[in-house]
Amino acid sequence: MASNEDSPPIEQSDQASPTPELHSEDNERLELLQNSIHKETTEEEGNDSFTLLKDLETDFLTIETLPVEILMHIFNFLDAKFIVETLGKVCVLFKDLFSGDTYWKTRLSKRCPEQYPPVYEENFNWSEACVEREEQYRVWSKPEETCVHISYKQAIFASVDTVHLMKDATLLATGSRDRYLNLLDLTKYNEEDPIASMKEMSLISTDKKHKGWIWSLASYDDILCSGSWDCYIKLWDLNADLAEINKFKCKSAILGLHAEPNWIVAAGYNQFLYMIDPRSGSGEKKKFHRRPVLCVVADDKYVISGSEDKTMAIFDRRAGRVYKTIQTESYAMDLSFGHNQLWMGDKEGQIHLYDTTHGSFEIVQSYDVGHTGKVTGIQYNTGALFTCSTDRTIKILEPTRNPGVISTLDTHKGEVARLSYQNGTLASAGSDCSVQVWLPKTIYQSYRA
Repeated sequence: MASNEDSPPIEQSDQASPTPELHSEDNERLELLQNSIHKETTEEEGNDSFTLLKDLETDFLTIETLPVEILMHIFNFLDAKFIVETLGKVCVLFKDLFSGDTYWKTRLSKRCPEQYPPVYEENFNWSEACVEREEQYRVWSKPEETCVHISYKQAIFASVDTVHLMKDATLLATGSRDRYLNLLDLTKYNEEDPIASMKEMSLISTDKKHKGWIWSLASYDDILCSGSWDCYIKLWDLNADLAEINKFKCKSAILGLHAEPNWIVAAGYNQFLYMIDPRSGSGEKKKFHRRPVLCVVADDKYVISGSEDKTMAIFDRRAGRVYKTIQTESYAMDLSFGHNQLWMGDKEGQIHLYDTTHGSFEIVQSYDVGHTGKVTGIQYNTGALFTCSTDRTIKILEPTRNPGVISTLDTHKGEVARLSYQNGTLASAGSDCSVQVWLPKTIYQSYRA
């Protein structure tokens, strides 16, 4: 069985309640197990939970006949992923033990007592979250051992301002101040011959797509969207060598993008938000701020924009108006939105958590996680919280109410301008004219198979 050497051993967790839908043999076995745990014994008989094992028939002497409390203690030393994908499918009894939330909640709380998830989420999948958190910790607590690190500088001649992972992190788009738009195939990288594979990775490398710095990237389906200081938003076909599909002229540089199949929202340097329907090309611009809009995120209900005027505007998509404006002490550089949470990274190097449940957008807490420069990128998922900064570092944090540091990456020689995380892979853009990529070895090996 697989073991998790990176995660500390934990105490036994609460026993999940078995369901009545067991076969007769399993019912008999489970009754014996429960009796072995709960039966009152005399001093002469002893109080060891193994007392009744002698009463079991030889055919019953297998791992599943151990008392449930012992089984749970053993399972705590195994990877959550192995339990979910393999062990839980061995027999009805094992499936039942892990079918509820009790075991997974206890397992997580033993390993990290901080509040998780940071904000309550209805119908939260505890087993998936446990698998994700343990996998992220395994990878990022020792990235030098668990990841293949790629430092990409091919055809980059100026500061890289944006990176964007797509297609389950098999493709990476980059935009820089030399006006180059690069599209990389990460599956082509070979650590045994990195120089040759750099050329194989490069699918597209051109400075003919925009006439200004490429500052923002987003995607949906097979479409890549780019925003530039030339005031254009352009749409590119990933299946046709980035052939141009459409373009939209705005009145200022585009500093942030959110893209959906039927809707694009862009943050403008001229204080406006541009909202465009890419199907018809129609759009409108809205002014919610008094200074440049630096970042924008959205879901099906809200659009959140952050500006240099030290405000965040919450736009209600259904009502078609701003329904709340949040004043901040320092302005937002980047935002991450989802799971009833809004994470904001600011100019002073702080990160802030807001509870967005039922549209409340109330501040929960602010944190100093050790950055000494602006927080230029922030991205949350159930396994980890990623941040990057002008202090040249990237931090991987616990995704909890009090996010402790799992590890700090300091590969860049200059400011880190942006990061992107998808499907286990992390990419970052730097002013040192490079793109850094961390590819877990398990994923890398699947590409080389």
